[in-house]
Amino acid sequence: MSPVGATYFGVPGYLIFWALFAVAFGLFLQRMSHLFSLLRLGQREGDFPGMGRRARDMLVEVFPQWCNLKSLSRKDLAGMGHALLFWGFALFFISYILFIGLTGFGLNIFEGSVFERAFSSALDVAALLVILAVVWAAIRRYISRPARLETSAEAGIILLLIVALMLLHYSIEGFDLAGSGDSSFWPPLGAALAGVIERSGLADTALTTGYRLSWWLHYAIILGFMVYVPRSKHLHILLSPMNILFRSPRPKGALKPIDLETAESFGVSMIQGFTWKQLLDLYTCAVCGRCQESCPAHLSGKVLNPKEVIQDLKHHLLERGPALLKGASDDENAPALIGGVIAEEAIWDCTTCRACQQACPVAIEHVDKIVDMRRNLAMERGEFPESAQGALKSLSSREHPWRGTTATRTDWLDGLEVRTLADNSNVEVLYWVGCTAALEERNMKVARDTARVLQAAGVKMGVLGAEESCCGDPARRLGDEYLFQTLCQKNIEVLNGYKVRQIVTSCPHCFNTLKNEYPQFGGDFEVIHHSQLIASLISEGRLKLKREATGRATYHDSCYLGRYNDVYRPPREVLAAVSRSRPVELARSGPNSFCCGGGGGHMWMEEDPDKRVSLRRAEQIIDARVDTVATACPYCLSMFEDAFKAKGVAESIRVADLSEIVAAALEAPATKSGSTARPA
Repeated sequence: MSPVGATYFGVPGYLIFWALFAVAFGLFLQRMSHLFSLLRLGQREGDFPGMGRRARDMLVEVFPQWCNLKSLSRKDLAGMGHALLFWGFALFFISYILFIGLTGFGLNIFEGSVFERAFSSALDVAALLVILAVVWAAIRRYISRPARLETSAEAGIILLLIVALMLLHYSIEGFDLAGSGDSSFWPPLGAALAGVIERSGLADTALTTGYRLSWWLHYAIILGFMVYVPRSKHLHILLSPMNILFRSPRPKGALKPIDLETAESFGVSMIQGFTWKQLLDLYTCAVCGRCQESCPAHLSGKVLNPKEVIQDLKHHLLERGPALLKGASDDENAPALIGGVIAEEAIWDCTTCRACQQACPVAIEHVDKIVDMRRNLAMERGEFPESAQGALKSLSSREHPWRGTTATRTDWLDGLEVRTLADNSNVEVLYWVGCTAALEERNMKVARDTARVLQAAGVKMGVLGAEESCCGDPARRLGDEYLFQTLCQKNIEVLNGYKVRQIVTSCPHCFNTLKNEYPQFGGDFEVIHHSQLIASLISEGRLKLKREATGRATYHDSCYLGRYNDVYRPPREVLAAVSRSRPVELARSGPNSFCCGGGGGHMWMEEDPDKRVSLRRAEQIIDARVDTVATACPYCLSMFEDAFKAKGVAESIRVADLSEIVAAALEAPATKSGSTARPA
């Protein structure tokens, strides 16, 4: 007889079953209702188009556990352990519905069936794998613990309860099979335990008691999970699918614009200033520390820790939220969001490299929150690091961030037969030079060599010259949305005036801004990076190249080209085409590349010399024992040259843009005329 069908001290098992469920489910709903009411404090989020596609992508990411297994690319086996736990629990969840839930309604439709035996056998294997995963997790968390993991009672409680569920599963099977005298060999582990119990000589009443006690303990722990999970850091188990479903519909390289005409305030200075989706992010954090382990600022010894930012915001929401729901105004005793909950230094430490978001298994969007707080500091309070303020003043007055330069935007053109669109707008492609390549002496060579390579391939190109202004990326990443939009709208007007359709740029920051953010303001252009275009020209045979003696060469992935825009293959194809030996990969490359430290406005910010991100990346490059580092970003090139000088290896490791390496390998100008150049 099912344990639910029995009577206990005169009380029907069905009554006990549903009474326990009602209490647990009531506590579950109470907590979830409270959590969702706190989300209503957040601001309205934009639309989420394509819900069918979103749902499909969420299912594909969650159920096969790609969200966790992607950590294997970094040789991190933690994702496999989480995946085993998920798959095992998914199987047990189905069993709870089929063999426990239906039992509560008196429906024992699978009892004694072949299906029950087959499913129970699968559960036997799943339970063993789950136990092994838990043991490995316990060793990893409490013995060999990596720095990113915190030792907490919550984690220990969950691990113990999981093991208890698995052991009780075997206990239920063993006592049930022993009591029924079933001599079957499956489910295998349950049958083996039944054999041990039978040989112990226990009486039938003891077997029945053991079976029922195991069953009710198992049921109680399941209900305990229902009550405990929404009140713990394991809330992500419930809400991470929802977070993945509602992730930002914007290109991942685009920040959310501010409607400057209707906005009553700029940026976020209070927890209720975030959108409801940004608050949902806080609930889904698994405190796994992968963002912390990937953050270049944190690894360089700076204040910023992306995991702590999310956790501190979550705790602030849970503590301050109930009073805000009741209509409470600002409490003088409550800590300020900026400067109290989140240190200002941490907000400015971020290079906006997206390494944290790339590593996060539950699609938390850290960068938007940090930039929103920067916007408040920049636009509401006028508070910046002094060096950043200088760059923004130069942007405002001179339309570029290089405050000390005396160069003009056309100086790099000396000696080149490159015409501006004002002279001749009949071109295939506009070369958007960017502030750094146009105005910073070292990077002027990159601009010249990019032009030489395109001309050698027969590409009809032109530049804006003095009409080109900063794309606005430094202003936007430093929080000055007004200045960004001013520059953006001016540039769009100029580009549309010349009916520009295709743009190539050698700067990933310009590339990302023109490609992903200008469309927010009506600037729709076909934008490609020079590495994409050069790779295409090489594959089409439009460039005649000789192999360069680059020695051991490697390519460094720029954050704004790689993680922001998934451009990984073309730069490597270019380097391979001109190198005599096969290029080597750095330990951290591709999506897991390490930032140069120049993004997020840090190209113009003064930093503690001992905590520069560029020095950490330089150390990784030095460890790879390479002779040449190929870059595809002016920020990376400048940061590495300075870092190698600081490390004393500037004479032994060459840093060069891909365009410089290709220009040096040119044999002769190609004679083949081409149509509009497009990347492969």
